[in-house]
Amino acid sequence: MDNLEKNLLYDYLNDTGDIAILGGSFNPIHNGHIAMADAAHDMCKTDVVLMPNKTTYYKDNKVFASDEDRLSMVRFAAEERDYLMYSDMEIKRGGVTHTIDTIRFLKGVNPDRRIYFIIGGDSLEWIDRWVNAEELLESITVLTAVRGATDRNRSEEIIRKIKDTIPASDIRLLDMNSMEISSTDIRKRAQENKSLRDLVPEKIEAFIKEKNIYNGANR
Repeated sequence: MDNLEKNLLYDYLNDTGDIAILGGSFNPIHNGHIAMADAAHDMCKTDVVLMPNKTTYYKDNKVFASDEDRLSMVRFAAEERDYLMYSDMEIKRGGVTHTIDTIRFLKGVNPDRRIYFIIGGDSLEWIDRWVNAEELLESITVLTAVRGATDRNRSEEIIRKIKDTIPASDIRLLDMNSMEISSTDIRKRAQENKSLRDLVPEKIEAFIKEKNIYNGANR
């Protein structure tokens, strides 16, 4: 499957079968993101769609790659696995990105499909405060990454509290090996011309360095 086929375009998003979504700013996408996708695929046996957003309204990040560059890096990441797809629908939508808008669109295409939504443990801390959180959590199955006993205990506590408020929510723990990789650290290393080996796929490292993405005049 080539990358054109792997791009689930906004107007032609696949309308059959279950789907797992891993969204984010992907600034840049890195091996930690891919590991989360691996764990979700192993658990749910479905394709995982990498979905970069247009903007992230709760972040004020001056070191931000362009939509085009972030989408290119996501495209390279999709080449790493047969099950990895990507979508530009949130970038095409433009403006502030709210997850509920994407879920409503997908449910509108196929109301009966199961949508898995992959998040990190940090996002679990406040997912119940996202825009239209109740509707969102009743519409998706959340897969939250867990690393170690402490993280598991904290995650289970949060899930219990969310279930008390939103009984129809479906949140599952996604066990995966510890992989402490930070996009912030990657950008800093790129600015300092340090190696990104084992942090991002080789093609993404080459792309970052060739285009000088995180070390330009406007970064």
